[in-house]
Amino acid sequence: MIEQPPVVTGIPAGLTVRGLDREQTPVVDWLCTCRLHERATGRAAVQQLLARARAGVCPHRAAA
Repeated sequence: MIEQPPVVTGIPAGLTVRGLDREQTPVVDWLCTCRLHERATGRAAVQQLLARARAGVCPHRAAA
């Protein structure tokens, strides 16, 4: 069985970044325009996701 990423409806697409203060672990949530949700935790993972996420551009559909 292949695990499918969650599909979210009713919430606008975009990025939410939290935990940027000292002594906090950074977390970013990205809701893509295709409605797929991704979360990254930790500095390196957050940087990778922020480098990949583009407003209005869906890398998920381009890969399919």
